[in-house]
Amino acid sequence: MAPEKGTGWHRHEAEFHIVLMLKGWARFMYEGKDTLVAAGDCVHQRPGFVHFLYDYSPDMEYLEVVGPSDFGTVEVEGPCAVPEPMPWPTEAKAA
Repeated sequence: MAPEKGTGWHRHEAEFHIVLMLKGWARFMYEGKDTLVAAGDCVHQRPGFVHFLYDYSPDMEYLEVVGPSDFGTVEVEGPCAVPEPMPWPTEAKAA
């Protein structure tokens, strides 16, 4: 089941956190920067990294590795406004 779009800015209180995109794509705001994460991409989210998942493809699949396993999530004030979901340029999806 995919996460709900637009659930809010947050950060994880984890020591180690990576996301490996297996299929599809997702758009995040990573500390104020619009970022496409597509199949094959791997992202390290350092401790305290502020982010917001706001759009993704219907076929999105990802593996998230976090340690320790009992980490918390903290809702935070965002550093910027989040754009409305929209189609990502076709050439970006293929890259």
